[in-house]
Amino acid sequence: MDWDNLKFRRVFSKSMYKDLKLPLAEMTFTKDFVNDRRGDLYPIIEKDGACIELIENNRYCVQNGTVERMFAQFFPYATYQISFSGLTGECGFVFHLADKRAQLLCNKDSLLFFDGEREQKTELKESPSCRTVIVSCRPGAFDVYLSSNDKPDFLCTFRSDAFANSNEEKLFHKGFVSLLVSGTATVNGACSYMDCGISQADIRPIRYENGDVIFENGMVFLTLSVRMQEGGFQGIVSWTPSTSKFELVGALFYDSGDGKWCGDVAASILFNRKTGAWNLWVCSFAHQHILGHAEFKGDPRFGVNVIDIRLMNKAGRNNGITEFLGFEGDEDPDFYYNEQEDKWYMAICRIDPSIKAYKYMFFRSDNPFENYEFIGQGRDGAETGGSFATVEGEKVFVCGNGFDKRANYRIYTRKGMTQAQFDFDDGGFRGWGTIIPVTMGSRKRYFWLTFDRHNGSDYNWSYGNLYCFEAVTGD
Repeated sequence: MDWDNLKFRRVFSKSMYKDLKLPLAEMTFTKDFVNDRRGDLYPIIEKDGACIELIENNRYCVQNGTVERMFAQFFPYATYQISFSGLTGECGFVFHLADKRAQLLCNKDSLLFFDGEREQKTELKESPSCRTVIVSCRPGAFDVYLSSNDKPDFLCTFRSDAFANSNEEKLFHKGFVSLLVSGTATVNGACSYMDCGISQADIRPIRYENGDVIFENGMVFLTLSVRMQEGGFQGIVSWTPSTSKFELVGALFYDSGDGKWCGDVAASILFNRKTGAWNLWVCSFAHQHILGHAEFKGDPRFGVNVIDIRLMNKAGRNNGITEFLGFEGDEDPDFYYNEQEDKWYMAICRIDPSIKAYKYMFFRSDNPFENYEFIGQGRDGAETGGSFATVEGEKVFVCGNGFDKRANYRIYTRKGMTQAQFDFDDGGFRGWGTIIPVTMGSRKRYFWLTFDRHNGSDYNWSYGNLYCFEAVTGD
């Protein structure tokens, strides 16, 4: 490849603010579940004798009383949404864990939150005839949005020590969420889903063991970090190359043996056709910011999955950064199998104490998860988000670099290191080097998906906007 004569031209850019949804549960009002005795769609948790319930015009109506009905399982990273009108009293959700309970209710003037330990309240500026309340959960917090013109606007966060460990499987698997109405209200809809967060980052295609991108039914599957108001988790999206069509198809969580489903990110996932198993490396921010790995049989691309991972052996004080051990701060791993050499190659983004910045370390092994030997490292800078890619038959390594320049990307080849060229230099400040080769029609095309580092919230890692480029030769 003549990199000096290659330029990546902008195809599109976009922001996705809770746009993509993976449905989990939904209340349906086409059947009269209030009076139906042949099934119990939404079991009653509590109801007073004066309460009247009706199903009218595909709406759930409650009059002059209090009723709580279960409608979905509780999941510590899910979003719950309710739309209602004609409210006199309170309407909202009750979140149940094995031994905890929290209410998040809306009345005419305010939102009220109570978790058994303390009460919190947020005033509402407007009181429209119809309101949609969206609640995104994460361990120890509930982020609340109000929908206006079908777009969510962030309102507040209710923090809860009682739910700080809500990602423990033994707690949330016994939990559920119920709809609560006290007074009079017409409920137009209630549902739960996983969404794409307020922004996304850390994009990488899911590939075969040799690094070739899995391209099925016209789609590429990507891991990306779903950024929430704080924290996040590993999302899986399908993408139709050359278009801006993305669909959220899955979410991954990681258990390192402590029974917690953690929202670790920056995964590198390969399907090993030789063994019929999936191989994975991931950065475990939840466990001292070191790397973890796994081999498993279940397809991780679809639905909500948990992967049991094993953390790297942790480095000691006297270990050098070129050793294959888990150093605190390690992130953005990538790996692949070299068929000609019968060797595995791996790259780890690691803090180099001599420059106090991230630099890539390269290793080689006979095994995808252990016995790696150090073979080289990147140049000084501030590297991040590196991936191996095959461009015109040559394996290259592409990574972001630098805080002071936009679209500052390094491409390591057999001949050395070169800089990528773009027609518009947005999509950088240490973005990811995600080149995606795809055969479309009669031609091989090279797309580049990356992101910028805008702040979606006050949280430091609440970025970014997405950018797509395509490689072209000549001017």
